[in-house]
Amino acid sequence: MTAAPERDIYQLAAELVPGLSAGFPRIVAPSPPEFETGRVDTFWLLDLPALTVYQSEFELRLITGHAYWYVEEGQSIRQEDLERSAAAFEEEIYPRIIRVFGAEWSPGVDDDPHLNILNARLKAAGGYYTSSDEYPNTVFPFSNQREIVYINTSAYSVGSSGYNRTLAHELQHAIHWNGDPSEETWMNEGLSELAVTVAGYGQDSVGRFLRAGPTSLINWPLTPDHAGVHYGASSLFMHYLYEQYATPLGLRPLLEEPQDGIDGIDSYLAASGFGVTFRDVFGDWVVANLLDEPEGKYGHTGFETVPRVQNIVDSYSEFSSEIPQYAVEYVEFTSFSGPLRLRFQGNAETALLPVDAGAQGCWWSNSGDSINSTLTRSLDLRGLDKVRLNFELWYSLEELWDYAYLEVSINGGQRWIILEAPHTSAENPVGNSFGMGYTGESGGWIEESVDLTSYAGQEILLRFQYITDDAVNGAGLCVRRIFVPEVQPGPLSGEWEAKGFILIDNRVAQDYIVQVIEIDEQNRVSVMKLDGSNDGELLINAPQDLNRLVVAVAALAPKTLQPATYTISATPSG
Repeated sequence: MTAAPERDIYQLAAELVPGLSAGFPRIVAPSPPEFETGRVDTFWLLDLPALTVYQSEFELRLITGHAYWYVEEGQSIRQEDLERSAAAFEEEIYPRIIRVFGAEWSPGVDDDPHLNILNARLKAAGGYYTSSDEYPNTVFPFSNQREIVYINTSAYSVGSSGYNRTLAHELQHAIHWNGDPSEETWMNEGLSELAVTVAGYGQDSVGRFLRAGPTSLINWPLTPDHAGVHYGASSLFMHYLYEQYATPLGLRPLLEEPQDGIDGIDSYLAASGFGVTFRDVFGDWVVANLLDEPEGKYGHTGFETVPRVQNIVDSYSEFSSEIPQYAVEYVEFTSFSGPLRLRFQGNAETALLPVDAGAQGCWWSNSGDSINSTLTRSLDLRGLDKVRLNFELWYSLEELWDYAYLEVSINGGQRWIILEAPHTSAENPVGNSFGMGYTGESGGWIEESVDLTSYAGQEILLRFQYITDDAVNGAGLCVRRIFVPEVQPGPLSGEWEAKGFILIDNRVAQDYIVQVIEIDEQNRVSVMKLDGSNDGELLINAPQDLNRLVVAVAALAPKTLQPATYTISATPSG
């Protein structure tokens, strides 16, 4: 399925921000600054639970080779603790991470090679990095216009290993933005967890994943409440990728790969000459998590992985389930005697969206992090006095972070005017919105009607646009039954220029990987071949004294957030 175009913040600002023209400065400092300890600066901070921003003052307490170390006013942080973490950063964390992942943008938006490390009483988050700070505040109004890592000193004591772990994690985010600012969340977060290991600190998220049920590797929840298990999944996968498929340059080529997510991994593996695909690696990782052999592709280095096998099935019975896409479920068969015939039945297709697209389908915006999808067409309104646009819309977007817009242009697309519609919102608590936009959930198909009379008598361009931020995304939006009765009696058809948008029938091909794992002194792994309907069977000549027989079922359908269903059964063979 075609990927959506990546967002270009500078282009978007030039098109959508009133009064801002193309070619505005990207570096905010007229010359490199010269800072001394003791100075006090004011910074914007994010209150994640309240979803708002606020300002606080910080004192510059320490300057090292690569960083300014700020402390929020009113905090009692010992200088020796700050110096201890600073020494760990300069001597271990920074050099180890840049060797594997590359470097952050330097000298950056502020024309200063120093990273800024802000120690603050953050609300909820243990730490964070936001790419909005990499842009002028003419683009993002709450940008601090510096390269910044924020650490929550209420959660981690300065000088502690927890503090240093968080610093390593967030540093990778800054580096990743410089290498590939549009990377998907699951890869970015997984690589940040890997960075913690590279820096010399342990992992604590992998265990949560192994104890949980089937968890999607790539599709993360819209709210952070249950994100911990997804951190564990991404962490374990990226550790496996690094152990098995690192290059002499570490993973820097992967970070700098222009394609994102699975496509980026496929390109990286191909360019590095490994001769495998993401699908191959994912399938092997699924088995490695269960077997954890001491060497080879079915094991991990530095981890003891014992995933929870939640489904124990008596042989000669049937088991049905549904699992998230890019997740695995382990089904263990017991009490068998002699050879088995295992049968699997899956679905050939799965719904892309949890809504009926209609007989004529709908224009789907695509989905992803840091994307800019547009659906555009010209409208000749000359000779008209009154004009009204009607359409139906469904959407599921990351609320108050990602937005969709309805726009017109009267100068051939150089500038765009964002229109207000009955269900658009002016809310913009973190500065991500360019104007009146759709955000959150529509709750089903909604009917929109927008008066275009102010553009009557002109030739205009009409555009639907969907813009997402760096992290986490919903299913997107779908638009259908687009009418301008004064121009055309039926729905506007043809002549649409789609960049990222796809006309869909709401079906995607469902893929599965079904692997039968015989666990004994000599482990054996067999891949079940499936036909075009995703049905298959496999004969297992398992000895009666076989230790364990586990079937690993993984679902892999692109883009959809809808689960995959399957049935597996075992009968005596012979």
